[in-house]
Amino acid sequence: MCLYNLIYYIRNQMESNRLKNSIAYLFLVLFLSMKVGGLHVLSHTDDKDHTSHCTICDHAVASDLTPLVTPDTLDFSIESNEYIVLREVIKDYNFIISGTITAEQLFSRPPPFLV
Repeated sequence: MCLYNLIYYIRNQMESNRLKNSIAYLFLVLFLSMKVGGLHVLSHTDDKDHTSHCTICDHAVASDLTPLVTPDTLDFSIESNEYIVLREVIKDYNFIISGTITAEQLFSRPPPFLV
C-alpha cells in the first residue's frame, strides 16, 4: 500500500510540474515574441515609404518604450542623512614576537595528495 501511495504522489507531482512548466514556457514565448518583433524593422531595408506606416513596427517600438511600472507620483525628494562617528585613531599596533616557530606554523595546508 505504501508503494502505491508513493507512485500516486510522484504522478501528481509530475502533472503539476508539467502544468507549471507549460505556463512558464507560454510566458517565455510571449515575451520573446515581442522582443523578436523588433527584428521586423530589418525587413524594411528596401521599403522607404512603407516604414513610417508599418503597424508592426509601431507596436514593437511602443512595447519597448512603455515602462513596466508607472509611478503614481513623480514628485519626490531624497534626503541624505550622514552620520559622523568620531573614533580615536589607533597609531600603534602591538603584537608579541615569538622566537620559536613550530612545524605546524610553517605551512598553512598540507601538500597535495597526488602530483
